[in-house]
Amino acid sequence: MKLQSLITIIRPVNGVMSAIAVYITALVTGTVSLSTLLILPVFLAMLVVFLINSAGMVINDIYDIEIDKINKPKRPLPSGKISIKSAKIYAAILFIIGIGLSWFINIYALGIALLASLLLIAYAAKFKKTLLLGNIIVSILVGLSFIYGGLINMNIIPVLMLALLAFFSNLGREIYKTCEDVLGDKKASVNSIAIKYGVIRAKVLGSIFIALAVVMSIVPFILGILGLSYLVVVVFADIAFALAIISPVAKSSKYVKMAMMIALLSFLIGAIII
Repeated sequence: MKLQSLITIIRPVNGVMSAIAVYITALVTGTVSLSTLLILPVFLAMLVVFLINSAGMVINDIYDIEIDKINKPKRPLPSGKISIKSAKIYAAILFIIGIGLSWFINIYALGIALLASLLLIAYAAKFKKTLLLGNIIVSILVGLSFIYGGLINMNIIPVLMLALLAFFSNLGREIYKTCEDVLGDKKASVNSIAIKYGVIRAKVLGSIFIALAVVMSIVPFILGILGLSYLVVVVFADIAFALAIISPVAKSSKYVKMAMMIALLSFLIGAIII
């Protein structure tokens, strides 16, 4: 079992994006500033989110191994680079360390860490195969990354809009992904939106949520949560979202991921330069 496989299976880019979301909310809520840069509770919160997110990725791949043999055969588990037993131990270690570290933040952070861990396991084991519910759970977890940073000083009101934007954009991407995975999902008896109602209707539904996120992207500026610099950068994210809507299904989720990374950058810049 190589180190590269252990890194690949956790999809570190997703974990880093979630950790950055925590830092952004810490900036927005005033927990940290450019002068303080990073304090221990914020660092711990970022680490907790990264570890639990990573554990969720491993658990998801364990339950998806048969689907991934068709859709993504080069991933560590279906390719045999990591055994299922090793993956289970790896996920358990990541969950335990992540939940354990959350105890040092506060009781609320511990509660959310436990809830997120249970949701990730429940999603992979059962709800992923449930129509739309699994997509909603994943998107709630993405939104929770933004709320988690606000738990450090118990000031979540300013970041609720950011969490909502993350929720809608990720829900759109999740639905787009069901269109890409139709072949493997059919063989695994996954009751996805694309299988139930067809790829075209699923693409339309996903596009509705993406369009909603685009329309709402101006709200943080209007409410004074983020500055003008946010508005300038988020335009590029909105362009990428628009490309996702008008592009073929095979490219849509990739454009959304690109848009979400740009949006995350716009949140960061907007929080720094108000």
